Amino acid sequence: MLLTALALSACLLPQDKSPPRQDYLLEVAAFAPPPIQRTGNKILLVAVPRAAPGFDSNRIAYSREPLKLDYYNDSGWSDTPAKMLLPILVRAFETTGVFKAVVSPPAPGLADLRVDVDLIRLQQEFMTQPSTVRLTARIKVLDMKSRHVLGTQVFEAVEPAPSENAHGAVQATNAAVRKILGEMVPFALQYVG
Repeated sequence: MLLTALALSACLLPQDKSPPRQDYLLEVAAFAPPPIQRTGNKILLVAVPRAAPGFDSNRIAYSREPLKLDYYNDSGWSDTPAKMLLPILVRAFETTGVFKAVVSPPAPGLADLRVDVDLIRLQQEFMTQPSTVRLTARIKVLDMKSRHVLGTQVFEAVEPAPSENAHGAVQATNAAVRKILGEMVPFALQYVG
């Protein structure tokens, strides 16, 4: 009797018919490194990127008006974008062939150079149609032996979203990452002696 009552009450409860959450990856499949004629014997350490407040979670951010940030409820990143950038950055520097090795933490402190990347902004913006994704990131190149900052620069990419939803935001984000890599990697390589 009790089981029948419980089963009946379960049938009467409101059912959650919302679609399951969809998680997305950052992925840059077709990054072409700049043509480099030399190979070196230096080791590059790529630090784990850091994200500014508001962009340090696995939620996909969007904005309909300046200074206001919202997040998709039914979609997200599979990890924080900053953490997903790490293997992409490592792979991008590896493909240049300039370094003896490209490592990421935890790695022994034998690196000659270190690259730090700060994710300043990553959001889909609906202030224009079609919407766009704005990716802003700062790169810093450090000499590990002298502890001097060799160079720092902010890069920004704005890419149109192919659709006005989270899937479009993801596609535009991947295009923005590819575009920024095409500028960040040559910037960092100028400090390789």
